[in-house]
Amino acid sequence: MISNKIKLMIAASMLSFSSVFAGSISGSPHDLSTNALLDSAAADNGEICVYCHTPHAANTAFTGAPLWNKATPTGTFTMYGSTIAGTATAGTPASPSLACLSCHDGVSAIDSIVNAPGSGMNTVAGTKNIITGLGTTYGGNIGGAPGTATTGNPDLSNDHPVSIVYTPGTAGLRPVATVLTTLGDNAAWLGASTIEDLLRGAGRDQVECGSCHDPHNGGKTQGTDTEVNFLRHTNTNSYLCLGCHDK
Repeated sequence: MISNKIKLMIAASMLSFSSVFAGSISGSPHDLSTNALLDSAAADNGEICVYCHTPHAANTAFTGAPLWNKATPTGTFTMYGSTIAGTATAGTPASPSLACLSCHDGVSAIDSIVNAPGSGMNTVAGTKNIITGLGTTYGGNIGGAPGTATTGNPDLSNDHPVSIVYTPGTAGLRPVATVLTTLGDNAAWLGASTIEDLLRGAGRDQVECGSCHDPHNGGKTQGTDTEVNFLRHTNTNSYLCLGCHDK
């Protein structure tokens, strides 16, 4: 029989977990189920997950995310380069970042998916581009000016480098074993306890889009409109940046 003390500990941990992961996709910018940027056929399906994932007939050639329902980006990406203490980015984004770029490449339609919802196994070709309509820029701007198509060849040289090896001690980077809750506001990070948990790639040693962003966390980490969606931690007082950069 579980003691009252253990029950209290379990309840406390569940409350802590729920407060950290309070955000969700529903109602966030990643909830496209009723978005006006979609064509009428896609807008009626009422689904949320389908614009990234499918339980059947997924893009098996894509290894960056499970059961991926988007085509693999084919554009030519201009990477950040080799200006960070001699550490160069890869020649093209690694698969964890390509998952984001399969919608945020400036040319892919948000409702262009591999497999349509329902019983069909049908390919759906989207009719609306992600950078048009309502003045809203759902995706498509990474590497390009807001509201301007990048023709699928984004310039990522003016963004935080991705697909770059995290090298502790270089340019003030903290050790990978650094416990994140000992920094800044001492608050928990989404999906990470240490810096190593933020790193991606086969060797778990690369900075990718998902190092700073959690696509499933639609809540603003501060709970205010001044905060960016999908961050793993609030960047108030640069706390997000200072998680890795010892400045």
